[in-house]
Amino acid sequence: MAVTKEERLQIRIDAAEKRLLERAAEASRLSVSAFVLQSAAAQAAAVLADRRLIALSAQAAAAFSEALEQPAAVNRRLAAALAQPLKFRWLD
Repeated sequence: MAVTKEERLQIRIDAAEKRLLERAAEASRLSVSAFVLQSAAAQAAAVLADRRLIALSAQAAAAFSEALEQPAAVNRRLAAALAQPLKFRWLD
């Protein structure tokens, strides 16, 4: 079932930017509108990902802060998991 789009966004760009977007859209096999929307939405999500806000009550904030100040406790299951060989390697 197709989603009905009711909102409209208009932008002004110069000819070189338009040609760039048209070429990129064609290479991606998308319409210019779909390419711009997809690219803008991905960039918006990336920008906002680092700006998440967590609202806590004063009591919850104090408990969170106290938990952060405590040393980590390693139980047997965690120790066993950390002792296993890695199934991947970092590419440097």
